Amino acid sequence: MKILHLYADLMNLYGEYANVWSLEHALMEQGFEVQTDRRTLGDALDFSGYDFIYCGSGTERSQKAALAHLSGYFDGLRQAALTGTHALFTGNACELLGESILGMDGKEYRCAGLLDFTVREHRTRFTGDAIAEFPEISAPLVGFVNKCTELFRIQEPLFSMRLGMGNAQGDPGEGWRYRNFLGTHLIGPVLVKNPAFLDWLVQRIGESARDGFILRPVRREYEERAYRTTYHALKAKP
Repeated sequence: MKILHLYADLMNLYGEYANVWSLEHALMEQGFEVQTDRRTLGDALDFSGYDFIYCGSGTERSQKAALAHLSGYFDGLRQAALTGTHALFTGNACELLGESILGMDGKEYRCAGLLDFTVREHRTRFTGDAIAEFPEISAPLVGFVNKCTELFRIQEPLFSMRLGMGNAQGDPGEGWRYRNFLGTHLIGPVLVKNPAFLDWLVQRIGESARDGFILRPVRREYEERAYRTTYHALKAKP
């Protein structure tokens, strides 16, 4: 099982490396040998041969630096999506796969074009706790949103927000989904805070990697206790 962690040094604003750490351990619990490669600015990128690609959240400046480097490899990234590779882009990394970002400086930054959504930066920052519904698991997700952007023209949102801001003001949809590529602004990190979502992702990656794969139940006592505590506290907010 091969994982590609993009810009681990640059796009790690909220301890997002822990998403990869959690996924590594969850896959090993299912009997997979896991190899994680980390690539950053100045490295050549080759997406072929990977089972999973991850990129986390960074500052707006770090995001633009990552985008400038990634722009030389958009074709390979789109090909990875078309051939079934799994991926998760969290925080403002999820904005890199749309059509463009209109920055606060008035400049338009061209993005990967995997989907045709657009991003608009604001001087206002949108922050707050989040509860999100995901139709493929029964447990709502918990997390936090901290962004200064709105996303427009997303056809297939990943989540529906019960608490917190979605892709844009007044839009309950959050994140996006394209084949096995997923994007969300939920941070926390999202796979650490949500063991049911982690298991769902492991199930999907495992099914792609091994014929007849069936997820073996794993008890994550501390993670599940932390999830319940967080969920009930957020649910009780006025």
